[in-house]
Amino acid sequence: MRPVVIGTAGHIDHGKTALVRRLTGIDTDRLKEEKERGISIDLGFAHRTLPSGRRIAIVDVPGHERFVKNMLAGATGIDLVL
Repeated sequence: MRPVVIGTAGHIDHGKTALVRRLTGIDTDRLKEEKERGISIDLGFAHRTLPSGRRIAIVDVPGHERFVKNMLAGATGIDLVL
């Protein structure tokens, strides 16, 4: 069974990346510039297997309006949004 793909949604500084990190233990901000600026610039990816055995994949999208093109690139294939 394929994983359920969950996307994040929200404005900059609403805590999307922090929520993904808390749920999965994975820091989706992997670029040096993202770490220096404290904002998501590119799509981030995380995964988790639930206690039921069901797998989920999370696409963490940038919230800043300057990076909306990156957010739209990640929207294809998302099943649910947080």
